[in-house]
Amino acid sequence: MTALFRILLLIVYNLLLPVFLLVSLPGYLVKMKRRGGMGTGLLERFGIYRIPAADEPKGGIYVHAVSVGEVFIALKFIREWNKTHSTPVVLATSTATGHAVARQAGIPNVRVLYSPLDLPLLSGRCLKRFAPRAVVLIEAELWPNFAEACHRRRIPIAMLNARLSPRSESRYAAVLPVARILFSRLAALGAQNDTDAHRFSRIGVNPFTIHVTGSIKFDVLGDAPTAPRDEFSMLLDYLRKGRPVVLAASTHAGEERLIANAAREAGAFPLIVPRHAERRDEVVRDLTEAGFRPILRTAGELPDKVSDAACYVADTTGELRDWTALADVVVIGKSFLASGGQNPVEAIAARIPVITGPDMTNFADLVRLLESHGGICRCMEPQLALNISHLLVRSTGTNRQVENAYNALRVHSGATARSVQLVDSLIAAQE
Repeated sequence: MTALFRILLLIVYNLLLPVFLLVSLPGYLVKMKRRGGMGTGLLERFGIYRIPAADEPKGGIYVHAVSVGEVFIALKFIREWNKTHSTPVVLATSTATGHAVARQAGIPNVRVLYSPLDLPLLSGRCLKRFAPRAVVLIEAELWPNFAEACHRRRIPIAMLNARLSPRSESRYAAVLPVARILFSRLAALGAQNDTDAHRFSRIGVNPFTIHVTGSIKFDVLGDAPTAPRDEFSMLLDYLRKGRPVVLAASTHAGEERLIANAAREAGAFPLIVPRHAERRDEVVRDLTEAGFRPILRTAGELPDKVSDAACYVADTTGELRDWTALADVVVIGKSFLASGGQNPVEAIAARIPVITGPDMTNFADLVRLLESHGGICRCMEPQLALNISHLLVRSTGTNRQVENAYNALRVHSGATARSVQLVDSLIAAQE
């Protein structure tokens, strides 16, 4: 009965998916062009490869990551994997920014490609080309046809750094039979914490495949903070005119102006890193209307004379960690005028005090952990300038918040190594 239900689900899925792709393809191509994806091998999504199949790396592992954040997690996993393995690694992503970050990492023995669309023939074609011994999915993206293609070829699938929000759990629970069918193809799942493990088990994931490995993203103790880049440090020293630096990290619409105003009120220099670099024109307009003189990183030149109203906009991708290392306070975007929040871990790893807005839904478990240890400051818009001022004093309380936050993440120490061991065990079981 289960096999019949699986077949029916795949039939319905494969009837609906082409319609969805046809409708969404124009918008997807426009987005790829805007983000520099055209001409970077995008046809790989359609099973068309530039490299002859005979020249492709085979017999290694296939790592699938989608967003830039997931690619960073994948790169961290791959670096740990390469410490004890010499087999090739395929890193597949579906976004132009993720693809660019993966290529720029320059890790030896890693083939970066665009993941195939989840159409029946394309998944099999990709797996035949690379013949991986195991597939690693970063976080919770599992495509039905790709999973079936792995199953037919007896390639084990591990989902790493897996998390499941209450909202996602509710959605899966509403279609529980479908969720059970989909997740049954997993050979192992590395959950970030006990809460995520229980949530996955409640939506039908086999409890014997679930392992609490911790969060690779939050595994900061084994990942030394980035040393400040001299060119960035010199640039900021020139612009800030002795003022402390407040970094507005991964901001969304309207937050650049909000955080820059608060930084100015606190006597600090605003450094803005928007979540989407292509919003630069909107960001410049908003900041200019607020009385600032924004300087874009992509402009490449600095003014001969720096105005007191100057602020810097790092409208690039993949440099947030470098800018974070130079901040005195980090304010997390998407938490004031958008919902969900962004990841504060890079700032915590660099031992920089963190302020967030009221909405950190996407990182609820992490924020609860940090708050329970007194390791993070959350506030509403009107209190932002005051909280920035307090943290810039560099008082004992500020140092305590920084250390509390860092210590709270010790529970995730070693998560990357445990994830490598989990994939190793799957491969060993196949031998």
